[in-house]
Amino acid sequence: MTTLATTAAPATRRGAAGPARWRDLLGAEWIKLWSLRSTPVVLGVLLVFYLYLAYRAAQLAHDSYPTWPAFARRDPDPAHDAFDFPKFLLLMATAGTIGAMSVAGEHASGLIRTTLVAVPARGRVMLAKAMVMTAVLAVLGLLVGIGCWGITLAVISDRITGFSFTTPGIWRVIAGTTVMVPVCGLTGMAAATLIRNTAGTVFAVLAFFLVGPLAVKAPLPLLSADQRADLGNTLPAYAWGRLTLMSHGHLVEHVGSIPAAWISLAVWAVVSVGITVTVLRHRDV
Repeated sequence: MTTLATTAAPATRRGAAGPARWRDLLGAEWIKLWSLRSTPVVLGVLLVFYLYLAYRAAQLAHDSYPTWPAFARRDPDPAHDAFDFPKFLLLMATAGTIGAMSVAGEHASGLIRTTLVAVPARGRVMLAKAMVMTAVLAVLGLLVGIGCWGITLAVISDRITGFSFTTPGIWRVIAGTTVMVPVCGLTGMAAATLIRNTAGTVFAVLAFFLVGPLAVKAPLPLLSADQRADLGNTLPAYAWGRLTLMSHGHLVEHVGSIPAAWISLAVWAVVSVGITVTVLRHRDV
């Protein structure tokens, strides 16, 4: 009689893989974003362009200062020139487009399918993408904020005195710019997640950031002037604009409070991330 020997099967297979680590997800999304040659080029051009705009605005204020009326010389607001609202609408629109293309581009190329085969956890993938986008655009916003103010001080300091990096309120302006840029990018990502069409997404983002702030100030049916102002103050553009005001001389109409402006930006960021992370779970790619 012979005895058959059996070998116990291993309890686990060496090839079984666990959930993707956050470090790997963030690294993969960083590579996707930064490996596109257009990304560093666009970000670099934006930074240089807005530093130049700040220089030109400061030079104009410096040269025209002797002709200012007395009340303007008593209460100057260099931040109003360094962070000119209409000019910064283009930065918002570009940041929104960068965020939108990070999502729409993957859907158009089919890369999103490959990504989700490797990492089926859709929510984690999109959250990692949002985190990388936030970090990159926040650095851009910080450099723009510090650079614009630094250049303004360097140009105007011999005529318009009393301002520095310790001026009360200036770090609110810089922080607001640092937050505003990624908020616009996250809004663009949410728009791309909902629309899922490259041309339609870009059109919607540009219309929202370039036309929206102007359209909401136009006479709208069934809305009073105060209601239109309240509606406008909820937009990221006007929330950032409120944070950049350092002189009461520029409060020419109904504006929201500073806490309300921070809350508005935070709500846009949270809602945008929520849309980006959750909607893809219920859609085919």
